[in-house]
Parts: sequence; structure tokens; C-alpha cells
Amino acid sequence: MPYIVQRRTDIPSGTIQILDLWPNVSQKNNAIDPVAQTKYVRYLQNETVTVSANVTLAAYKGLAAYLIDAVAAGVDGHALTATEANTMAASIVTNIVTAGAAATVAGVNVRLAAVNAGTALTAGGSVGTIADVLKILAGGEYVLPAGSAANSGGAFKGALVGAFTAGQYRPTYTSGPLLSSIAEGKLHGYAAATFSYGGTAGGALVVYDDTGAVIS
Repeated sequence: MPYIVQRRTDIPSGTIQILDLWPNVSQKNNAIDPVAQTKYVRYLQNETVTVSANVTLAAYKGLAAYLIDAVAAGVDGHALTATEANTMAASIVTNIVTAGAAATVAGVNVRLAAVNAGTALTAGGSVGTIADVLKILAGGEYVLPAGSAANSGGAFKGALVGAFTAGQYRPTYTSGPLLSSIAEGKLHGYAAATFSYGGTAGGALVVYDDTGAVIS
């Protein structure tokens, strides 16, 4: 299940449209065709999380919300603080998404451990998955409700409280048209360093496989 991720913040979310995938959402036959694949690409959500009295002050969407919900920090496995979650999320955005670098478990763990040594996405008590992270990077909406347990440095709760918004994200599947688009079509053009938007050159997209390896 590839993930199409927008790298640049100077391109408004929903501006980039991938039309050379199949089936086309506006042309598919619902009776016989598989899930539509053409789509507008959304930039990832990453709202700043705030915690007071060991609960979230509001409903938060995006990467930092997922990290504080899913990741146990450090070698002792305590809960992330809001500052740690926000800093980790910002580091993933800057050093992985914007850079177009691999978003593998190992790559994500480097970003987490740089903020709190020993922190890992899928180990040490954490309940995160790389599939969830990639879905968020590709525009999937993860919501952590207001009042969710998020102990600031205390014991990690050990289970997810938040969830993805149903029907908001259209998954992408490996197919001949997808591979052709990456090789020489729309995805190839948008991923190229020579792509220009608003007079600024630079790759707009990166495509990851389901391990987070770059395939574009």
C-alpha cells in the first residue's frame, strides 16, 4: 500500500491532483471497478498538543497527537510530555517529510530518540505502527479527543485512545498505472527536483512503500 506524501508547505493542501492512476474517481463503474485511485494530495496535519493535569486540553489532529497517544518514552517507558511529542513530530516533518527521506521504523526512531534517548515507535511499551505514521504523513486524519489521558512524564497508558476519521482518506494501491506514474507520469513529475511551483523549484511529493522506503 504505497503512501503519496506532500513534502512542501508552500503548496496549498489539496492543490496537487494525481489523475493518471486507475480507476478515475469520476469515471469508475461502481459495479465492477475497484476502489478509485485518482486523488488530491493533502499535506499532513500536525497540530500542537497541549496537556494539563494529565489530559489533553482539546481535541488534536495529526502527528504529534498520534505520538503522544502511541509512544512510550525512553528506557523507562514513561509517557511522552507534550513538549516531547511536539518536538518529535516537528523533527519527523523536517528531517523526513520535507527532506524526502525514508520514513521507515528505523528512520522514525532516530527522530524520536534524538528527543528522548531510547524512545522507539514499536518497542519499549509503545503501541505505534509505521502504517499509522505513514497514513498520517499521507494526509490521513488522526484525532485524539479532548480529555484523553496523556500523562506529562508519568506512566504510559499502554493503549490508543484516538482514531482515524473514517472516510477522510483514500488509500493508494500498488498497480501498473501507479508504477507508470512513478516512472514517467504525474508522480514522477511532482517528485522531481526540477518541479516548480510559484517560481520555486523542488520536489513536491515523495512516495513511500508500506515499510516507509522511498519508491518515487
